[in-house]
Amino acid sequence: MNFALALFAVLAIIGLGQTHQFPDFGKGPLHEDIQDILDLVPAKDVNEVFLDYLAEDSEVKAAFEHLVSSTILKDLMVDFEAIPEVINFFNYLHNEGVDIYFLINEVNKALDIKELEPPSHAYSTSIERTGGIAGLFKDIKILFHYDDYIRIYVRKMKTSSAFVGLVNQLESDNFQQIINKLYDINSFQTILNFLKSKEVNTRIVADIMFIVLGITVPNEPDYIHSIL
Repeated sequence: MNFALALFAVLAIIGLGQTHQFPDFGKGPLHEDIQDILDLVPAKDVNEVFLDYLAEDSEVKAAFEHLVSSTILKDLMVDFEAIPEVINFFNYLHNEGVDIYFLINEVNKALDIKELEPPSHAYSTSIERTGGIAGLFKDIKILFHYDDYIRIYVRKMKTSSAFVGLVNQLESDNFQQIINKLYDINSFQTILNFLKSKEVNTRIVADIMFIVLGITVPNEPDYIHSIL
């Protein structure tokens, strides 16, 4: 049950809201900017939908049990953390006051992966289900109010130099290399192809990254049929 342990470790980290919906995972202006955005996430509702699918939807339950019984997520994390540009990005977040190494190492411990060494610090209701894997993504997607994200993104770009610095990092060649090398990881491709086979719209993530950040996702066709 390593994956289940990892899942609940992450839920424990993000589920005890204090001043914000999510507990503090660092300090400084960039941490506050990220917290403001996370406060928009309907975490309780998303959790309810996911747990309902896990309990009642046979396709989601089978996929979850496959993840639990395989090493695919462990392999993905190991390969992802081996990408030099990923560590560069982690170091940037760490130096800006975000406890990224703590968050990643909580997952690593649950998956029995060697913990990353950070650099020295610089700073029950009834739920209506669409059904299936694609339905899970669709039912979670409708919980998000995208106008709120656009509004806070524009406000942060106008008022927060720390947030502008984060966007610059996400628009950088370093982050483009992270995306390129992530798509070269076999375990990531296995997960991606599985989602595509279930008609999950994976193209939308690539489109958003291109529109907002100018980041190109490799090997994505122009159109993927989706019920989303």
